[in-house]
Amino acid sequence: MNILDDFSTALLQARQRKGVTQENIAFALNISHATYNAWECGHRICPYKHIIALIHYFDDDVFTRRMLRIMLTLQHSMIGFGGRSKGETSAFYMKLMSLLAEECSEWLQSVYDDCDGGR
Repeated sequence: MNILDDFSTALLQARQRKGVTQENIAFALNISHATYNAWECGHRICPYKHIIALIHYFDDDVFTRRMLRIMLTLQHSMIGFGGRSKGETSAFYMKLMSLLAEECSEWLQSVYDDCDGGR
């Protein structure tokens, strides 16, 4: 399965699990129904900011994992690791995951502080 097919299948399955329509999602993301339909039908992948919005909207662990894999695959393709060794590629992704973990930790702390009134 290619990345576009994986993306569209993940969207369809998450939408079906949530029991909502394409129109519901388009409205929630403030996009046109045609735009969302193009994503779910496999015509194109949405920008990262919309992937994050979809992860938040669906609040579904299976969907979140698939989107993270897709984002990492896209990043991998854009960086051009084709000629790199397995060790170089692994080291890069370990560093990336470490940075993401730190960023998530800081973000979670800020959310906690906001919700708790900074107590």
